[in-house]
Amino acid sequence: MSTSWPAGNASAPFGISWFAGAAWALLGSLSACASHTAQPPTTPSSVEAAKTPPEPLPADIVARSALPLYARAGGERLSEPELWERMASYRVVCLGEQHDSPAHHYAQRRAIEELYTRNTGRTTAVGFEMFQKPYQLALSGFVQGNLTEAELLTQSEWPQRWGFDFALYRPLLEAARERRLDALALNARRELTRKIGRSGLGALDASERAELPELDLDEPAHRRYFTQAMSAHPMPANGPKLDDMYAVQVVWDETMADTAARWLASAGPDARLLVFAGSGHCHKSAIPARLGRRVEAPVLSLSAVLESKLGELSAEAEYDWLLVLEDGPAKGGG
Repeated sequence: MSTSWPAGNASAPFGISWFAGAAWALLGSLSACASHTAQPPTTPSSVEAAKTPPEPLPADIVARSALPLYARAGGERLSEPELWERMASYRVVCLGEQHDSPAHHYAQRRAIEELYTRNTGRTTAVGFEMFQKPYQLALSGFVQGNLTEAELLTQSEWPQRWGFDFALYRPLLEAARERRLDALALNARRELTRKIGRSGLGALDASERAELPELDLDEPAHRRYFTQAMSAHPMPANGPKLDDMYAVQVVWDETMADTAARWLASAGPDARLLVFAGSGHCHKSAIPARLGRRVEAPVLSLSAVLESKLGELSAEAEYDWLLVLEDGPAKGGG
């Protein structure tokens, strides 16, 4: 039997290594005011490097990272036209990314374009891990053409709450705006997850607990995946507990799944949703399984990956498909 908490509340390249990176970044966010995705564990050299802000990326970094692509669906290789056609048959798609990879964001932009074309006449939305729920108005204002980019970045607190160069995400938001798609701020607010990471779910007060959706903390495949990721990264003696860090991971996944499910319920049975999140959030037992149990429909789980990185894969079976960008010879076959 799964344990749900709170019961009845209505209110790396990618893969395994992603969990470890996110978890270590959470450690940093508990001692500093950083995004849970922003930085690896603090070391003397990284502290020194942090004094100098990185150079901004070129505005066209995603466009210049365009690559041919195909999908690996089990043992089957799908050409680009085939993969978009089959992807469009799903009501919900969770497309995982490595946050700092412009090629992955190119693949996501292509997904918006192609799925929109194939779902003409259907209500369609794009959901973003990168925006926390309290900032839905800012996100909607931008994609509806009512806010400038500068206003979006300020009102969503982008530098503090996400922190990756906006050039990586601008093409996705512009694609949604050009097509008049709904855009969803999916994620839990940082203050909530930081408190859980520090002190556990039991430390939340009544108003904070009311923000949480139903949480399944006993999903065996998900816990196994997280534990395997963290096994190579021993926790510091004075750091947060592994169980509390896992609770944060579940809160992220369940909150994004719940936000998405509520939009789908309001949009009707023919609505389509494309979710963009880190690859660790898009494997089968993360957002896809947690959203699937809410909407009682299959959610396609896939992750973008460079072809040259296929040989480094540790968890291909955790996704329905891989969206492969042809940057060079495949090391892993296929």
